[in-house]
Amino acid sequence: MIDSRIHSVRNSNVRWAYIVQFAGPDGQKTKLEVLEDVHTLGVAVDATVPLLVSPDGKKAVFDRSDPQINAAEIIRNRKRADEERFREQLGN
Repeated sequence: MIDSRIHSVRNSNVRWAYIVQFAGPDGQKTKLEVLEDVHTLGVAVDATVPLLVSPDGKKAVFDRSDPQINAAEIIRNRKRADEERFREQLGN
């Protein structure tokens, strides 16, 4: 991922615009804008992110099923880690 910015905010829902770069069907580097909402987390500039790219290489979206950027999965994993850390601190 090359860059990001807030695209729009409506009713407290933030939509982000990302510029991603990947090898297109012809092997050439392709840059596209990807719009995403708050269902994805952990997408940082210079990070490698999971993409689903159309066969012609003209459209791309983040692979929301990937646990490294799926907001719900990240929250579940953080909650599990917090609970485990608390149990360890309590000696349970």
